[in-house]
Amino acid sequence: MPEPPGAADPHRDDPPSTAAERSVARAVAVALGPCRLGYVHRMTGLPAPETGDAVVALTARGVLTDDGAGLTVEAALRDRLLGALPRSLLGDLHLRAARLLADSDPSRAAEHLLSAVRATGEADPELVDQLATAAPVDPSTGADLLLAALTRADALTRVDARTRARWLLAASDQLVLAGRSAEALDLLSAELAADRAGGTERALLLGRLGAGHAAHRPSVALDQLRRARSGHPVAAEHRGWLLATEASIACRVGHPDADALLREAGRAQAACPSPPAGVRLVLARAARAVCLGAVHTARDLLATVDPSRLAVRGEAAAVRTERITVQLALGAYEDAATALDAAFDDLPAAAQPTLAALSCLRLLGVGELLEADAQARLTLDRTAGPLTDEARATLLAVRAEVAYRFGRPEAARTLIDGAHPDRPWPDNVPYAPLRCAAAADPDPLRHPALIRSAAEDLARSVRPVLLAAQHGPRLVRALLLLGDLRRARAAVSRLTQVADRTPVPLWRGLAGHADALVRRDPEALRAAVRALRTTGARPALADALLDLACSPRVRLAEARAVGQEAAALYGRTGAVGDQARAERWLLRLERTRRRPAPGPAGHGLAALTAREAGIAELLAAGATKQQVAGRLYLSFHTVDTHLRAIYAKLGIRSRLQLARLWDGRERPAAGADRVPAVPARLSGPPDASPSAAPRSSRGAG
Repeated sequence: MPEPPGAADPHRDDPPSTAAERSVARAVAVALGPCRLGYVHRMTGLPAPETGDAVVALTARGVLTDDGAGLTVEAALRDRLLGALPRSLLGDLHLRAARLLADSDPSRAAEHLLSAVRATGEADPELVDQLATAAPVDPSTGADLLLAALTRADALTRVDARTRARWLLAASDQLVLAGRSAEALDLLSAELAADRAGGTERALLLGRLGAGHAAHRPSVALDQLRRARSGHPVAAEHRGWLLATEASIACRVGHPDADALLREAGRAQAACPSPPAGVRLVLARAARAVCLGAVHTARDLLATVDPSRLAVRGEAAAVRTERITVQLALGAYEDAATALDAAFDDLPAAAQPTLAALSCLRLLGVGELLEADAQARLTLDRTAGPLTDEARATLLAVRAEVAYRFGRPEAARTLIDGAHPDRPWPDNVPYAPLRCAAAADPDPLRHPALIRSAAEDLARSVRPVLLAAQHGPRLVRALLLLGDLRRARAAVSRLTQVADRTPVPLWRGLAGHADALVRRDPEALRAAVRALRTTGARPALADALLDLACSPRVRLAEARAVGQEAAALYGRTGAVGDQARAERWLLRLERTRRRPAPGPAGHGLAALTAREAGIAELLAAGATKQQVAGRLYLSFHTVDTHLRAIYAKLGIRSRLQLARLWDGRERPAAGADRVPAVPARLSGPPDASPSAAPRSSRGAG
């Protein structure tokens, strides 16, 4: 009589009853996924017919399952089968599986070998060398395999010193690739403290330790690399790597020895070529080109490296992120977006925060402010890998800039003040993005030291202003508001060098914009606007339009037109704070147009010209003469001349009298035409741009 549907099979899950069945069941149970009959046959070493019969019998009883993808064992049954095995037998099964899969499936083979080492403590040195750094193997698995092998080697002292040193260096490299940089530094530091390595091995350990400190403490990194190559005997191939690594760090921070290190590293590579050292040298030369503003040169250098080559696996992430950096610097935002999408899919977890920071900078550059802020916030809160100081500073700088553009300066100041440590150069280099973000503050007196430090950064490297298009002109504007004409001119000179070395519309526009701010040249501003219109840098274009609208030498009709365009562009990017400032400036222009001319009296407030009234208003609000000069595009001497005229017309002798008189002036009725009050703190147009007071409809000279 047939059994009813759903009735339990009385033979289901019966344990294997013969030696062949036990061998087959164990081979399938130890596998890390579905396995084919050929794999089972090779694992058991049984004759093919006997293996097949055992598989059929076990499948019929439900011990094995064949779903078409391969043979598997249910989890509970697998635990019973393997849990009863002695550790030595279990380790032997994993080791046999690792050897079978080493060529066809290195990733699974590495996991089997790791399980074998943990079970028995025995490590096959040749297999460890083959699998731990193989391209398909996850770096974290490779690192764990090397660390397990090292632990067993130290216990049994069965591995020679050279093999041990090789494993230790490889383990540190794999830990870094896996995003476990802190573990790598601890491993290297412990080995150095143990002081059991010879001179050459110690130099290599110091070099790896220095490379690990590069992202956080460049000064420590440079010191350790210098000691590694000068204090110990080093083979030629290793000396080239040490020099190239030291040169790459020096170039990124704008060290004065960068060029000398590049030359020395080039000679070492020519004398003893090494793929890892060669890639490091390319990265160093590209970093130097970026530092000097020769972005096309950096692009061409990076194009010579194939990051998919196994020999340069450790540098693949650095090469690809630097290529994206170059694309952003050139204003190739669409190309950068494509490269970022591919890199997010391909690169390990350790590179994800850096990629997220670059993605946020791209979004910021094209004016997708809400998206930039959301991605920065998400990465800071739930990062998939370790955050370097530079990545964290960049993400916080993005959030601060978005807050400024949204009209929330206090939130931006909180972000900057809480994240910028007081470190000397070069350890402050990773925080350069925060200093650039501080220049967006409508009151630059809140961050004068950071803004001046950002200007000094440019003397060493223009890298900080390359990644976000608006940083350069905005820094110049902030310096003018601080009355620091010398630093402003120096910054313009550096930006002009970038435009000369990288002649693309983006940099012609940015350098022209900055230069026009210093020279108070509306025609240069118009040329900058024309260049920026051909790029995707919408915030930079809007800033240039607003500065043109605020220029004292632009006729009222043109000022209104470009001011309206700036306000509309700010609105489309979501920069509601910037949009409100542009609209306030437009309102001020309209009120200036309707303002009646002064009466015939030669004294009193009514006798002040429009320019004198604007200067008086700023001075009464607390601005210094230097700040007024920077804001209104006037020389200090011109402001002083106007101030003497103001004093004469008002019959006063001091700034205090001016402030009292201005505060006590007769207020127009609501809705009447008047000059709008300036905030108590000095701010640009209408809150944050060094520009003129409203002009008449005929323009001002």
